[in-house]
Amino acid sequence: MSERTGKNPVEEIRRDEIGEALFPVISREDPSFWIQSVDIGTADFPYIEALLRESFADWQEQNAGFSQDPQVEWFLFSHEGEAAAGDPNLILQLKKEPRHAGWMSLARRESVTVPPEHHESEYLRGRATLAVPIFTRSGGDVFAVLGCSVPEAEAAGMPRLVEMGGAHFRTCFYQRLEYSFIRDTLYTKQAGATALSGDSALFRMVRRLYDKFNVDGVLEELLRIVLVLHPSARCQLLMTQDYQSTNPQLKAFLLDQRKRDICTTAFMRSSVEVERIPAPGHPERIEVALPLAGHQGVYGVFHFFLDLPPERLDTHLLGMVADTAGKAFENAKLYEQSNLLIRELLLINELTKRLNQNLQLSDVFSFAIQELVGIFRAEYCCIVKDNPEEQRFDVVACNLSELEGASFSRDYGFGGQVLSTQEPLIVSDYLESSVSSRFMELGEARSMIAAPLISNGKTMGAVLLAQREHHYFSYENFKLLQMLSTHIGLAVGNATLHAELQRMANRDTLTGLHVRRHLDERIHAHQLEGSKGALLVIDIDRFKQVNDTYGHQIGDSILQQISSIMKSSIRMTDVSARWGGEELAIYFPETTLDEALLVAERIRSLVEEETDPSVTVSCGVAEWSQDNGTISVESLFYRADMALYQAKHSGRNRIHTALAE
Repeated sequence: MSERTGKNPVEEIRRDEIGEALFPVISREDPSFWIQSVDIGTADFPYIEALLRESFADWQEQNAGFSQDPQVEWFLFSHEGEAAAGDPNLILQLKKEPRHAGWMSLARRESVTVPPEHHESEYLRGRATLAVPIFTRSGGDVFAVLGCSVPEAEAAGMPRLVEMGGAHFRTCFYQRLEYSFIRDTLYTKQAGATALSGDSALFRMVRRLYDKFNVDGVLEELLRIVLVLHPSARCQLLMTQDYQSTNPQLKAFLLDQRKRDICTTAFMRSSVEVERIPAPGHPERIEVALPLAGHQGVYGVFHFFLDLPPERLDTHLLGMVADTAGKAFENAKLYEQSNLLIRELLLINELTKRLNQNLQLSDVFSFAIQELVGIFRAEYCCIVKDNPEEQRFDVVACNLSELEGASFSRDYGFGGQVLSTQEPLIVSDYLESSVSSRFMELGEARSMIAAPLISNGKTMGAVLLAQREHHYFSYENFKLLQMLSTHIGLAVGNATLHAELQRMANRDTLTGLHVRRHLDERIHAHQLEGSKGALLVIDIDRFKQVNDTYGHQIGDSILQQISSIMKSSIRMTDVSARWGGEELAIYFPETTLDEALLVAERIRSLVEEETDPSVTVSCGVAEWSQDNGTISVESLFYRADMALYQAKHSGRNRIHTALAE
């Protein structure tokens, strides 16, 4: 617009059909006139050497009339007095001069003419040098010096010409500078529009990735993104842990970190790797590896092949996609792990509660087998118990009937490994193992996980789970079994301790025989279920005299000797007890009176022959059967005691029987 009021006549004339000016006049006050104020500062001086050379070339081209005169040699110096452009021979000669027009003009900040006599070199002794400083627009700083060398005869008319040349060079320089600013502005605008479009697409990709709350979803979305960007890509997924994809397009394999290939490099460096692998018919084929990297590590590599030149692959975009996918994968994995942990805690709580409700070892083992098979969906489960005294371990529970009750050397198989190392064990494929295992062979199993059963810091045994499918158990299964085995070990320890306490409570500490309470309970239980039984009551003859003669220690020894004879003379199903004082008793379930008399006689005779000092015993025997009218523990004891009384009062060292009521 014209600075005068009213309409510009030129603008009024030069309008197109739309009514806009074809060549509008822009006022200096217009904001779009900023390009005329573009300038450089002293901080920019070290970076304008290339711009100085290009501007000097423009200046020479536009002043071809005199800048290419063979009698005039031109030069251009930077703000540091270093040659930026010009005739190479002249610049070489000027460097030999201690004082020449270029350096002096830079130092004095004014035009300088050096006559021939002030030069030292033979070449310049007949020539004059002239130079003019070039100032910045706003700061007035000297950023260059333009000069020339002319014969002495032509030097008189050159100062004005050099000054004009300097002004023209300054115009050429700022044209170049303004052009670079315009180009940068246009590039920035174009790049901004492209980046905005790319950022929008990337934002949509990121949002879709982070919308997935499961590992499968993230990996399938990554596959979809890669196929959208490169529809011809042939993809596979290499993971650091076992992973089975349900997507037929996404083939998952274990990453072999021992190989030195592009996938291992991408995994180790956590960077996008691209390699050219030309093949017959595919000269532009490339191989690409994208690492799935999160904050806590690299989880795998997305590997695919493309038929296009490497320079056409947007590795920056793929890198951002891979980085986003890695973090989304990690978030999904952490989400799944947190849910799994919650389920595991609930499972452990329920399992521990139910395990501790059972105080019988057999019940604990049976329940553990049943629960572990269900939790891990395993086909086979085996629990072994360590027996260090016998240098073996025993199979105490197993859903393979061939192994129940079996015993093996402590260094045999995987059970022996777990007991010796006290460490958990995972076997992905038994066919690749050098360890022999009857458990694996009987079930034709290939996958196995095992963990020690530890209680109070001591390894009591091990639990083993097996499956016929190879690579069946995951690392999460492996960790879960370790946690569960700890609680099973505690339950086994509690049951063992309970059994030991019961044994101690039911045993007489001196003789090792059961106490009378336990004997009463066993007889009562058998009378509820059995059909007959017999009770033998034994009393040591003149035991008080033995104590008075030999002392109580010998008396205790006599009790222990007779108890040993009793235990060696009866069956596993018979119950021996210390009835009280020097009176002992044995209950024979499902035994007749005559059969009990045979055992009683054997005990009586052995006591007389083997005790030291020698003593004798008197015995009373009574029986019961379902045919009796009255069946009770009290009546059985009463009749046996009465028979014993008769034996003692009829001469001792003999056996009397009580007839059934």
